[in-house]
Amino acid sequence: MTHPALACLQAQQHAWNTGDLEGYLAGCAADVIYLTREGPVYGREALRARMAAAYPDRAAMGRLSLEVLHLDATAEVRVVLRWTVTREGPGVGGYALVVLAERDGEWRLTHDATLG
Repeated sequence: MTHPALACLQAQQHAWNTGDLEGYLAGCAADVIYLTREGPVYGREALRARMAAAYPDRAAMGRLSLEVLHLDATAEVRVVLRWTVTREGPGVGGYALVVLAERDGEWRLTHDATLG
């Protein structure tokens, strides 16, 4: 299944896997809501701070894989996916529900509910 919004996720995956946190964050709307086990993170700047602390270097970032499990393309695009990060030592993974919306002609992540 293909949809133009998936290019945003593919670009984020590529940026993550090349250690480019700023490139990953470029796919997030300024008002992104990023859900974690600890609770929501509001806004791209807060997400940048959280991710910079959690992933201080390329090794900590590991390798991100995204597998689209469901895509519902309406005015917004909601994607259920399985994610994995492989790295030296134990990897991590889980599931996520992400919502993307077209803003100023580009698809941006607006909500991210990641569990894992």
